[in-house]
Amino acid sequence: MIEPRKVLSEFGVEISQDVQVRVHDSTADMRYIVLPAQPVQTMSLSEDELAYWVTRDSMIGVGLPQAPK
Repeated sequence: MIEPRKVLSEFGVEISQDVQVRVHDSTADMRYIVLPAQPVQTMSLSEDELAYWVTRDSMIGVGLPQAPK
């Protein structure tokens, strides 16, 4: 992927310029796990409370964790 920020912006995700973005291809022998960045306002939440912030998109790397609605 030549322009990962552009691709992410097509999903509605804008990544700050001070955040490094790396792209790695998975293969049959290698898989990667996407760990979404923890929002500052969630630092005091319990594990159960944090679970409500995690979305499918944040887990596959095309979205950021969002406050539950």
